[in-house]
Amino acid sequence: MTRGHLARIFWLGAAALLVAAALVAIVALLRGELSDTDARILLTLGALFVTGACAIAGLALVDSDRYADVGWAVAALAPVEFAVLTYWIWSGSEGDDAISRIGTTTLLVLAGQIAIVTQLLLLAGRRMRWLVITTEALVVVAVGGAVAAIWTEPDNTTWAKLLAAAWILAVLCWFLLPVLQRYTSAGAPREDRVLAELEGVELVATHSRNGVDVRLARGERLLLRRRAT
Repeated sequence: MTRGHLARIFWLGAAALLVAAALVAIVALLRGELSDTDARILLTLGALFVTGACAIAGLALVDSDRYADVGWAVAALAPVEFAVLTYWIWSGSEGDDAISRIGTTTLLVLAGQIAIVTQLLLLAGRRMRWLVITTEALVVVAVGGAVAAIWTEPDNTTWAKLLAAAWILAVLCWFLLPVLQRYTSAGAPREDRVLAELEGVELVATHSRNGVDVRLARGERLLLRRRAT
């Protein structure tokens, strides 16, 4: 069985899982007043949605052939994070016990992973890579500081203000990436790019209307070769 067939089976299973989760949620809502069990079912489905979205974003990063190691790491962590969140939801723990702290820590790490992976997916070229690195650093500081605060409970308003500033700057940098990329691309000259050449014939990427609009499927590449005789 080829890698393509395995990928199709995986995504088909993911789609079936999402449909089943939606049906369970609808049944829980239509039964009337939500019980504790129904609420936990809905929270579990929410955890499945968030961790599943994180895994899909990681796999999309792998498919794009950019930062594949980051994508595989995020996709591999998603099932573990879902298991932790599910245990937290169904354990019935309350207050500041270790289970609640582990669950909250998992949520923060998950939020940081989604922020980093989605920004890597938005990154076009290397011109704005500095902004991505800045965002990643701020996310690490914000998540790490919040996790430290959860486990140590510092009685310091300055610490809270610094964390809030780190979160605000991280969100700002995340939104600046698509905005600045659109700004720079709008003012940049659209020049033709020679992709390949074979015996004087060039394969050119152009913005001219005389070009051919080729829509490639995911994973496909252009190849210039001599016809076999």
